[in-house]
Amino acid sequence: MATLENLPADQRAVLQLVLQRGRGYDEIARLLSMDRAAVRERALNAFDALGPRTGVGDQRRALLTDYLLGQLPPRVATEVRDHLAQTPSERAWARVLASELAPLSNKPMPEIPTSSALAPEMSSTAVAEPVAEPSGKAKRQRESILLRRRRKNAPEKTATQEKTATPVAKPAEEPSEKVKGQRESVLLRRRRKKQAQKAATDSPPPKPTRATVVPEEDDDSPRRSSRLGGAILLVIAVIAIVAVVALVLNKPSNKPHAAAAASTTATSTAALSGTTPTTSSAAKVVAQVNLKPTTKTSKAAGIAEVLKEGAADGIAIVAQNVPPNSTKPPNAYAVWLYNSVSDAHFLGFVNPGVGTNGRLSTAGGLPTNASHYKQLIVTVETISHPKTPGSIILAGPLTGL
Repeated sequence: MATLENLPADQRAVLQLVLQRGRGYDEIARLLSMDRAAVRERALNAFDALGPRTGVGDQRRALLTDYLLGQLPPRVATEVRDHLAQTPSERAWARVLASELAPLSNKPMPEIPTSSALAPEMSSTAVAEPVAEPSGKAKRQRESILLRRRRKNAPEKTATQEKTATPVAKPAEEPSEKVKGQRESVLLRRRRKKQAQKAATDSPPPKPTRATVVPEEDDDSPRRSSRLGGAILLVIAVIAIVAVVALVLNKPSNKPHAAAAASTTATSTAALSGTTPTTSSAAKVVAQVNLKPTTKTSKAAGIAEVLKEGAADGIAIVAQNVPPNSTKPPNAYAVWLYNSVSDAHFLGFVNPGVGTNGRLSTAGGLPTNASHYKQLIVTVETISHPKTPGSIILAGPLTGL
């Protein structure tokens, strides 16, 4: 069995986004422009790695994964919970995973019922006890019924043996309606119990509904999974930047903030390796900006989060597939608050620059008049003191201020 700490980064990221940030498969897929099935596949692989070895089938494990992550519609979730109450092997597997994931979740894990959660008519106690205590006459009639049943099951007994076995005499009158009803109730409960036991051992697991069926992957699934892994790591990097951006919120400047960029890189590395960075304060995320390319041929994409700590505002940006900076001629990436070419505010250069891996990450403070601007943009600059924005490569609407 694996642990949360040594899970692959993309699988651990899906669990964090679902359990800590309350996001669903569809929301993560829309955010990253990826297939929902690829997001769900990461969750299933993580559960297979964390859970114990079991004989539970693939489809049932997939349903239990969706149930524990809160991704099922209410009706389907109720059916899965009821089935758990009747299936010890599935219940044991789900309990181990719920215990493993509970420290990661911001809210209680979904209920895992015990076998006692079955309806009263399914329990052995309910079969043995009548609805109400019978009267003396009813007791004698019940004993007569049991005697006749005993005779039917053992026809070879002689009349002398039956008389010796029990002193209860057969009453002259027929059972009352009340006694007949009690007898039918006992028989009905016994029949239900046998049917439930047979269904639990012999019946195949129910087919998943359309909402929970895993779609078949097409031939380009490895390429899509690779893109998804990169996008999820992008989200992790933004989350990691939030933990250290408080270091720069109180020092807004138009110059590149090398210390902040270094801290951001270190924290992102710590997040991807499964360790937790230490910081004396935390910034609150108040808005998210999806940064999209301004040309159709560009593959660049990014996420920015608007942060607040006390009265100070800040911004944390991570992007991927960004063209590397060049030295001949030299250029650098810069971040601006933007309304138009004549109405823009320079926040600073991205430092360190973008290398061959295409990753861009930076963080810094915002001016007090940041709410005046409608957009956040990333540009390519070729001079050291730009007065107006250069070529825009990424842009998104600025909100949360």
